[in-house]
Amino acid sequence: MPSSTSTFPLGFGDQPWLIRTPVTPGTDNETQTFLNPLNGSIEESKIPEMDRQICLSRFEEWLFLLDHLRNASLFNIYSLTKIPLPPIDDQYFHHLGNCSLQSSPTSPDCTIIFFGEQHNKQFLLFCRPGDTMWSKLPVDDIGVANSWLAFNGKLYVILVDEIQIINVTSLLTGNVEITSLDKPVEFSTNGNGLDEHLVESCGDIFFVRIFFWENFDNRVLDVTGIEIYKLDFEKENTWVRVESIGDRAFLLDEFGGQSCCAEDARLNQDCVYYMFSWGGLIRRFCKICLNDQTTSLNLLPETSIYYSFYWILPVRRPILKNELLTSSETIARNPVCKKGYDLVNEHDNEKCALSMPLPHLPIEMVQLISEKLPFKDSMRLQAVCKLWSKQLPNPIKEEVFLMYCPKKCGTCQMYNPHKGEQFTLNLKKLSSSDDAPTRFLSSKDGWVLALRGSDLLCLLNPFTNEFHQLPRLKDYYSYNGIAFSCAPKNSNCVVFAVAGPNRISSECMAWHYGQEKWIDMKFQNNLPFHVADNNPVFFDGEFYCLGRRGNLGVFNPENNTWRVLDKPSPIHSEAAPDIGTEYCYLLECNGELISVFRAANMDYVRVFKLDRSKMVWTLLDDLENLSLFLDFRSSIARKSPCRSFSNKLYLPRLRDERNEATFYYCMKTQMHNPDFQSLREPYNCVWLEPQLQ
Repeated sequence: MPSSTSTFPLGFGDQPWLIRTPVTPGTDNETQTFLNPLNGSIEESKIPEMDRQICLSRFEEWLFLLDHLRNASLFNIYSLTKIPLPPIDDQYFHHLGNCSLQSSPTSPDCTIIFFGEQHNKQFLLFCRPGDTMWSKLPVDDIGVANSWLAFNGKLYVILVDEIQIINVTSLLTGNVEITSLDKPVEFSTNGNGLDEHLVESCGDIFFVRIFFWENFDNRVLDVTGIEIYKLDFEKENTWVRVESIGDRAFLLDEFGGQSCCAEDARLNQDCVYYMFSWGGLIRRFCKICLNDQTTSLNLLPETSIYYSFYWILPVRRPILKNELLTSSETIARNPVCKKGYDLVNEHDNEKCALSMPLPHLPIEMVQLISEKLPFKDSMRLQAVCKLWSKQLPNPIKEEVFLMYCPKKCGTCQMYNPHKGEQFTLNLKKLSSSDDAPTRFLSSKDGWVLALRGSDLLCLLNPFTNEFHQLPRLKDYYSYNGIAFSCAPKNSNCVVFAVAGPNRISSECMAWHYGQEKWIDMKFQNNLPFHVADNNPVFFDGEFYCLGRRGNLGVFNPENNTWRVLDKPSPIHSEAAPDIGTEYCYLLECNGELISVFRAANMDYVRVFKLDRSKMVWTLLDDLENLSLFLDFRSSIARKSPCRSFSNKLYLPRLRDERNEATFYYCMKTQMHNPDFQSLREPYNCVWLEPQLQ
């Protein structure tokens, strides 16, 4: 039991917690920081047994701790039991890398293993409870470990190109047994960075690959996708892709991954909880929901020293092995729900026939009925008779929808942020039997540019089911932004993508309507230019690209040339602290260019309009009757259908689980509503202005 001098947050032991400790032993830390994943709260508690020590590995409730004198121990976070281990000699300590705790000290095969390298020679440093010293064993063919999993007496180590399996028992023989296992094939490139973890769950091994966008200073901006595979031991250790983890929850940290029964841990089932770095001293906590492919993020406060985070699970309870479904078994089937409305006599409650001919009904009455109906029923109402189709307003004419794909089967959701309503569309052209996912990249004029797999782009109109296949790329898609000039029905259609590996050069590719190949181009920037992570805007016959400092780069599709404008001047200086931490957007509105810069936690939002007469950015404090729909894939400015929606900025956030509010930022009050971090964001979505022709 915890000692009288130790304090724990309420609920500790009954639910998972994230514990934060310094990464440098001996750092003064009178209290430990606990993050509650259920509500995002942060609590400080005092555990004297962990003072001035760092955690290098964990297995269930056991932590491997090290102090500034290199004294090592195993510590049970619940019972506060400590098992001393031999100190680590300085001749090894400065050459050690990652560390793994093989199993609980209650198991006879409990082993602590360090990966190390000295004089360009690799070695393993290991010991067991009760040993008087650490043992060193040279090895020749172990790569740099990115993540690992201890399971059934073996250590599965994720390397860059493969997974190596170390037989832990063989360490005692002095001859390390190492076998290799292929990593799952990467089906898509949902971003420019990825993180990989192994998780044991109910006796099975899972491989989790998380995709994200990171900017030029390696700061992760958004989680953009996830792939999960199960190892089939019966089929020569092959990987089978799964879309669901059932009633489980996966928890990932820098020490690896763990699994728990979601109901026992009071977590959401079929979710992955993930902690990642956001610029060194800042961390972000992310929940990825597999059932609807959404993410929700919490930005943790910046600290003055570097910390590591690790999960502590509640005391394990016996559980039954759940059935995990492969992608072919979890293809969503969304039956169309048809509701009929009968006219009822209010006196005798008997059905009565409509005696008045439909065209003779007052159009005002029909319009009132139309406004009260769900979107799809409103569309059906116009098809009842020709007169209504001409006189009733088009229900999508003034609307902007968030189109997102909960599953990879071609069934998409269309969400109206103003009304908080949504309906389902079946995109037949995106339905396929293979495992290649489809990712939305941008939109314009009712059309969506999508990426199938990793190298095949297509244009589609989700309302008309029109489809246009583009030539296959030479390599994986990995660009900061991509856009197209107009619908592919027009011979002037051009698709353009840009990437900025550094501030002195830019890489571009373009496809012109009718061409069979993409044009790849590399340019030296005439002025410093950091390409921002958002899509270009086709404006006045050219593609305008926003730089992270606030300047503009322009691509001319007529002659395939690239230039960085000397005006407008950058909003940020080269050394501005905001560079790399802001989200920024570029959009066109009524013949004007608008740029938006916002803090990751919505502490501030700045909107600028380009004064083309002086070529300077002018700060706006009022959007008047406009609404802005912002996302790095597509940003849209529209005249608001009513005053209550005016002067607001909408982000791709769905209503919270209680369906109480749609997220927006009000320019007048400079406040957002509701809580920014309480809402889910689909990681495969795009703002869309429907076009039926």
